[in-house]
Amino acid sequence: MTPIAEQTIREEAKVLAFDLWDTLLDREATLVPALRTLLDSHASDYEPEILLRRYLAMHFRDSLVDSLIPGPHTPFKEISRRALTYRLEQLGLDVPDVEVRAVIRTWKELEPYEDVDASLARLGETYTLVGLSNGDPDMLAAVRSNFETDLDGIVSVADAGAYKPHRASYDLCCEQFDVAPHEVVFVTAHTFDLVGAKAVGMRGAFLNRHGNPYGGWPHRPDIVVDDAGALADALLSDE
Repeated sequence: MTPIAEQTIREEAKVLAFDLWDTLLDREATLVPALRTLLDSHASDYEPEILLRRYLAMHFRDSLVDSLIPGPHTPFKEISRRALTYRLEQLGLDVPDVEVRAVIRTWKELEPYEDVDASLARLGETYTLVGLSNGDPDMLAAVRSNFETDLDGIVSVADAGAYKPHRASYDLCCEQFDVAPHEVVFVTAHTFDLVGAKAVGMRGAFLNRHGNPYGGWPHRPDIVVDDAGALADALLSDE
């Protein structure tokens, strides 16, 4: 990003809207042990890290389908339960639903990455900090207390009726905080929801903590950083 672009964003941005899962909150640290325990209890030597990736891919696919078809919004927890059950069935495992649901509940226990809390404290002096997440309201209420710096607000796609990258949740964020899209910097570790944010006119920060390529989308991030500390440095460089 050029110095002129950096200055423009700092002058115009009022809200930092963060994806939560895997951007601020460490999924693997909680979900991999939970899946390992589940697999061990069913005498499976399947790698929990691989199961997590396949389960999340199925969850993502099904959330997109849910946003495209007519009918009411399906809660995140139900999408997730179906996805994990499907992957376990593919492995030939007969896992009772109560055990699947126990894994899904661990989403409420996710903790921030080490770089997050200090960075949010810095950013919160200048910007309104918002979680903009695909999670259900009760899930987001549970993880909100895991941050040392309290977020100024949470927007759940459940209130918008469609999962990111559908524009409904981005529009709802702007409506709730009374800002124009260009006054919001959407921060995420994923391409898909940053593309959605950029498509509606928001600024976009690709917090690429996993070192992944962004891809060939014409909707490009305005800021690319490796962690939350570098994001704070970019947005508060006049400190």
